[in-house]
Amino acid sequence: MSWILGFVGALLGALIADESRMFFGFLAGAGLGLLSGSLLLLRRRVGLLEQQVLALRGQAASTAAQARPAPAPLPETDVGTPGLRPEVDAPAPAPAAAPAPQPPPVPAQAQPAQPGPTPARPVAAAAPAPRIESPAEPARPAEPDPFTRAILVAKAWLFEGNVPVKLGVLVLMFGVAAGIKYAADAGWLVVPIELRLAGIAAAAIALLVWGLRNAAERPAFGLSLQGGAIGILLLVVFAAFRNYHVLAALPAFVLVVVLVAGASVLAVKQDAPALAVLGFIGGYLAPVLLSTGSGNHVALFSYYAVLNAAVFAIAWKKPWRALNLVGFVFTFAIGGVWGAKYYRPELFASVEPFLVLFFLFYVSIPVLYALAGRQKNGKVDGTLLFGTPLLAFPMQVGLLEGDRFGLATSAVVVAAIFAGLALWAQRNQRLRDLAQSAAGMGVVFATLAIPLALSARWTSAAWAIQGVGMIWLGLRQSRRLTHWSGLVLLVLASGAWFASLFTWNLDWQDRFVFNGHAMNLGLLAFAWLAASFLYMRAGASRVLQIILFLVGLGWWALLGMREIGVNLSPRFDALYYAGFCVLTAALAAALRKPLVWPRLSWPVAVSVMLLLPLSLASQDHWDTTLFDWPLVLWWPLLAGALVTLRALRSPRSLGLAFAHVAWLLTVSLAGGITLLRVLADRSQLADGWLLPAVLAPLAVLFVLAWKRPAIGGWPVADQFPRWRKVWLVMAGLGLGLGWLFGHFLPGDSAPLPWLPLLNPLELWLLLGLVMAALWLRSHSDPHRLGWLAWAGAALFMLSMSVLRACHQLGGLPWSPDLLGETAAQASLTIAWGLAGVTAWVMGSRRGDRALWWFGAALLGVVLLKLLFVDRHFVGNVAGIVSFVVVGLLLIVVGRIAPTPPRRSE
Repeated sequence: MSWILGFVGALLGALIADESRMFFGFLAGAGLGLLSGSLLLLRRRVGLLEQQVLALRGQAASTAAQARPAPAPLPETDVGTPGLRPEVDAPAPAPAAAPAPQPPPVPAQAQPAQPGPTPARPVAAAAPAPRIESPAEPARPAEPDPFTRAILVAKAWLFEGNVPVKLGVLVLMFGVAAGIKYAADAGWLVVPIELRLAGIAAAAIALLVWGLRNAAERPAFGLSLQGGAIGILLLVVFAAFRNYHVLAALPAFVLVVVLVAGASVLAVKQDAPALAVLGFIGGYLAPVLLSTGSGNHVALFSYYAVLNAAVFAIAWKKPWRALNLVGFVFTFAIGGVWGAKYYRPELFASVEPFLVLFFLFYVSIPVLYALAGRQKNGKVDGTLLFGTPLLAFPMQVGLLEGDRFGLATSAVVVAAIFAGLALWAQRNQRLRDLAQSAAGMGVVFATLAIPLALSARWTSAAWAIQGVGMIWLGLRQSRRLTHWSGLVLLVLASGAWFASLFTWNLDWQDRFVFNGHAMNLGLLAFAWLAASFLYMRAGASRVLQIILFLVGLGWWALLGMREIGVNLSPRFDALYYAGFCVLTAALAAALRKPLVWPRLSWPVAVSVMLLLPLSLASQDHWDTTLFDWPLVLWWPLLAGALVTLRALRSPRSLGLAFAHVAWLLTVSLAGGITLLRVLADRSQLADGWLLPAVLAPLAVLFVLAWKRPAIGGWPVADQFPRWRKVWLVMAGLGLGLGWLFGHFLPGDSAPLPWLPLLNPLELWLLLGLVMAALWLRSHSDPHRLGWLAWAGAALFMLSMSVLRACHQLGGLPWSPDLLGETAAQASLTIAWGLAGVTAWVMGSRRGDRALWWFGAALLGVVLLKLLFVDRHFVGNVAGIVSFVVVGLLLIVVGRIAPTPPRRSE
């Protein structure tokens, strides 16, 4: 074999060469050996091919002599066909050649109609029939490039059409440009700013007139011109006042009002809401842009009152919702900014009437909008109907500055207004939705009037309870406004609780659980979760169900964290949080089936999964274990969490698999850390005991899931096969990484003496190999890749065990410097040689070629190691022993099993 000659040549080359050229001798010997083997193989193949060629020639000659084919008959000649002559002498075919192909038959139309000779016509040769070819499609001319295209366009513009006029325009353009440049250089174009602004305004007015003239024929074009012109005029007025100080504040303000009024008139006349919106935006921004900083709020709000009156008047005629929203947003936004910056209590009398007026404006406009609709049931502008009181009432709170009686009175007045609106709208069938909406707002403000006399936390509790009631009523009666109002109340209840924190500190210590904060948070959690349940029973929005459920869980979690963080010892917070998680999981598990509420599986699964980080946090101090009080309570908590998983079986929850795997990881890690603390810190055992202790719980759970899944998967053993493989893979990876890490430990076994393979660490590592072998035997491995990996792992363990023995018995350092010691290298060589010989012999005896080749490869590695590594230690006893032992082993192998076993057919 070529590889054998190559290997022998490499050994001879390395041995013959001196130390400085040993690698070159190794490569040269290997190359010469491989080349020699290849030449021998080629020579053998050439000999075989020559024998095959001679045999084939003999067979061909005998076949040709026995059966020669008869000469082919002459083909019959059709004498009536012009231009054809019979062949007189046809050559005989060659003996080895294939029979000549027969001539193709003559087509039917070429045969003569009657038999008999026909007179020959003197035609020299038959001309082939002309073939008519279809005309080729003319090729399309290539598209010119952009540069050529531009040149063609310029050429066409200059030399086609009315050429003189075009040239005249060009010349005129150059002349005007030169004249403008000359005038600018001479200073003739310096125009006062007043004239420039007037010119721009004149151009805008011309544009406006042009737009008015085109509005009838081309409405879109005309309205666009009008809107642009009015915008330009507004900008001119603003620039004249603010930037150039050409206009005073009052004239500028009057001009803006005139422009806004004109835009409104044009918009109504032409039925153009966009024009009205543009004009009113300019009108609302005018006081801000033209402000002199005097702070005259009466003038500001009076002006806004006029604008809102105009919006109200337009709403009486046109259902332009966009214009209504513009007035609403600007009025309350600018009013709110002014109030936050300039309001003082002494201004109440002059500000309150405007707030009431604006409130009435934008409560009445939705009524006009509903009346202007053409549907049988008029549309309700919910933004204005609900947004107006929700913005105006907080402003009223700011004006009254804590006057709870005044606020309660205001709430009653607002409730009365909405109640009256509901009673009035109920008479008109088209305003049914408006009546229901107004009734809902009346109920809300009537409810709001009561808790205003109480504290914020009681307000929060009352709103939460009433919100749930309204949601229940609205869903039961299929009234959308009612249950949406209940949702708004829930949001307001949450806001009220946050507002209560300004006067009621969340961190105040109080009686555990039985205190105002706990009761308030419990009511909020109950309200949000109950709302989610009601929507689930009604089959309403799934997204809304999830949002309500998550917010309710958030309030419940805040309740638990607040009580634990404020009233219990911070040293064991993780344990208390774990108890709260188990309590949450138990409550959810108990209610999931009776309520037929599958979503309760979420808190069960999440609570069990949170036990993993909490268990690790409980042992953040080195002097605590899960066998110490109060951490010993972890064990009943883990047992209780496991029992809660039974509730997730029917109906089966997707979170069951995650929760169960998280529980198994929690027990494995928490138990392993506890055993580590007990053995290392308290029993003072060496490091060889620690890794088995850390991995013992994980190994136990792995074996139970593998061999006894009914026990390892309790209490969800019927569902456990769905994720059993996932757990086995995760646990197997953890054990494998731990097994690999264990090889790099020195493996001290104190207080017991250290013995090779009989120390705790190596027994544990050997047990890992045995378990891996058992697993491989229980699974099919047609390509034996798993066993090959197992053999590599066993060789790795053997190598590290040998090095560890050198460290423990020979006193060598446990560091990378250990590989430079003669004893260590000689021990590795002998161990690898023994392993290779064992694999070689076992492979030969069992007829296992893969095992035999593995042993052969390992012995080859040993030989290479002798040449490149151990030859440096030949002067030492250990190096000599390694050479002698390897040589004897090879002799033994050559005697017992010199060749690989035959392949099984």
